Amino acid sequence: MNPSPSHHASRDSDRTRSQMLSAAFDLFVERGFDAVSIREIAQASGVTKSLIHHHFGGKEGLWDEVKAQAFEPFYEQQRAELAAAEAPGAELLLQGVVNYFQFLRSNPKVARLFAWAHLEGDTSCSDMDADLVGLGSARVAEAQKRGALRDDINPTHVVTIFINLFSQWFQAREHHRDWPGIGSDEEFLDDFLKVFLEGLLPRPSSS
Repeated sequence: MNPSPSHHASRDSDRTRSQMLSAAFDLFVERGFDAVSIREIAQASGVTKSLIHHHFGGKEGLWDEVKAQAFEPFYEQQRAELAAAEAPGAELLLQGVVNYFQFLRSNPKVARLFAWAHLEGDTSCSDMDADLVGLGSARVAEAQKRGALRDDINPTHVVTIFINLFSQWFQAREHHRDWPGIGSDEEFLDDFLKVFLEGLLPRPSSS
């Protein structure tokens, strides 16, 4: 049985949408949102400007969809891990830290996309960020209440520390690549974990 015309149309529409997202992603990674025009995206993806407006409502809608697609796979996987943990402690935090580091390392273009969003003061992709940070912070707070982590540190700051540091590591790697004594990604992560996790262990009682 041959596919129906509507099936072909839907498949073609999906392919065209994918082409626009791919072209926009590469342009946004290279130059940021403000410096890229809808005309350039249309030319790079081989479509008309009106077709971009039809699918995304304009450059802003395309920008939001590009960011969502870039972050959503990590968001879904990490959220599932955090939600499934029954007795959160240092091990869960360690896994979350490593997961985020490896995500940015495996997706250097995403790290650059995030950098442009931050530089341009973009806040439109904060829903997934806030949800994941909120859940991660709640798990840290649970571990603090159980005595698995020290309880004198804001749990949201615990999550913010490694997110911001890892983002900066990958966004500025070309700048610090030749610093005297700078190590590899693996060495940096190993040293960070030593400092970070040691600093979060419960303090010895002074009594």
